[in-house]
Amino acid sequence: MIKTKSLLLNVAISLVVLACGILIGKFLPSTKPKTPKITKYVYYGEINTGCKTPMPPLVHRISRSDIFNKLGGVPNVATAYEISNAIFIRTFGKDKINYSTPFRIELQDGYIWSIEAQSLKTPLLLFYNIRIDKRNGSIDSLFVEK
Repeated sequence: MIKTKSLLLNVAISLVVLACGILIGKFLPSTKPKTPKITKYVYYGEINTGCKTPMPPLVHRISRSDIFNKLGGVPNVATAYEISNAIFIRTFGKDKINYSTPFRIELQDGYIWSIEAQSLKTPLLLFYNIRIDKRNGSIDSLFVEK
């Protein structure tokens, strides 16, 4: 009889430990801290550079699509970021761009995206700048400044 009691007791303890393990395993992962959201760029809004009148809209059609001509070639901040990132990687190399700090993006005078990224591993702090026309996606300027 003693062996039977100890066997029942061992089974009961095993079931309790199993139930506790399942409960802990189910609820413990939800208490893990969430990974921080990585910010690729910061949009600083539309700024006026003092230009009296912006350039008039393009008179020729770039595409047959009327939607493209209404929205422009680079309609939003995300598109401007993707284009500038591709150009920075192709021009300067992926290992030269500091992705730990977000890109700085501004819309100047309503039609020029100005994108700025920091350099990485240089003795001087350099900034890579590109200006993209919102209407047709052409690159107005690409330069490096200290």
